[in-house]
Amino acid sequence: MAEEAESMHRQAQAYARHDLEAIVLDLARVRTIDTLGLHTIILLYNQLCRNKGELIIENASRELKKRFQLMTIQGRLTISRTGWPC
Repeated sequence: MAEEAESMHRQAQAYARHDLEAIVLDLARVRTIDTLGLHTIILLYNQLCRNKGELIIENASRELKKRFQLMTIQGRLTISRTGWPC
């Protein structure tokens, strides 16, 4: 799992260098996310917000949705039907 999180983090850093309008993360095969994975998602979200973009999360498990909702309560993310608008 750590290797996958590190790979995703490197890819996110590469995407963050570009002026993208949206990124879609399909989490259909993901059951849990470690702290590096959460950090990576927040990194993507913050970068997209700076560029007036959107992070769209698809197929998140019930557990992951709960984690994202907890982050929303702390003011980190906004969850909507289509994704996380800034």
